[in-house]
Amino acid sequence: MSPLVSDYLVYLVQLAAGKRAAMESGLARQRVADLAPWIDLRRPRRILDLGNGSLRPQYGLLRAAGHQVVGIDLVNRPARGWKPAAYGALRRAFAAHAGIGATAMAADGLLCGDVSRLPFADASFDLVVSSAAFEHFLDVPAVLAETRRVLRPEGMLWVGIHLFTCPSGGHNVSFTQYPLRSLPRGVEPWDHLRGQRRPFTVPLNRWRKHQYLEAFAREFEVLRYYCGTREGEEWLTPALEAELSAYSRDELTCANLVIVARKRPLSTSLNARQRAAVPTPAGLLGVPA
Repeated sequence: MSPLVSDYLVYLVQLAAGKRAAMESGLARQRVADLAPWIDLRRPRRILDLGNGSLRPQYGLLRAAGHQVVGIDLVNRPARGWKPAAYGALRRAFAAHAGIGATAMAADGLLCGDVSRLPFADASFDLVVSSAAFEHFLDVPAVLAETRRVLRPEGMLWVGIHLFTCPSGGHNVSFTQYPLRSLPRGVEPWDHLRGQRRPFTVPLNRWRKHQYLEAFAREFEVLRYYCGTREGEEWLTPALEAELSAYSRDELTCANLVIVARKRPLSTSLNARQRAAVPTPAGLLGVPA
């Protein structure tokens, strides 16, 4: 994900020191708080983790909390060699620092599959979660339609999206900083929206905030959305803001867009999807976007 070899060494140090475990545990607590008005996660739930990733941190934390969790990602295919072995060691270190036990990270709940064609029956899950994965899904409408299908009526969806429009949104600068606080030497902020001198190293759909909100509103009742993490405000000079005037200051600095949504009851879902529009902040329980 990064052109900098040094980033991988820093990543190992961060995992060994427990920094990644602390960050992911904080994210899990944030999700519980976000969902509390609509679903009590103190009770065991059936949960789908979309795009769980090779480290599978949220999958492990949810399992350790007593939930029945299924993770689906193309990285879940069986493999041998140094890389799977290395990730196994990293997962053990993560589990130790997160205090969840190695069994929570076991692969027995993982499937290798396409998130736009989910291999589950209708209404299979109480909750679908996804963290830093939607930006890599190249057919977002298909993923959302499938997500709606596999959720039970009034089931919940919690998604954190690494927005393309933020300074680190091109996934071509350091992935060891979250939020991004420094840039590699010679790299200008928002290069991926300007000169694009640095190559992209992973698939990205390049969607903007309004595109996600519109797509989610077509399939779900959007209950809340907010920026969970900001970055780059110190680099956004008046001159640079003028150059990037096609983007709002909000989307240029929002590194993590969080969307909380609910599947509509079956009796209302079709009509509601046909007339769906992006909710205004005033309609989101008084929570600003």
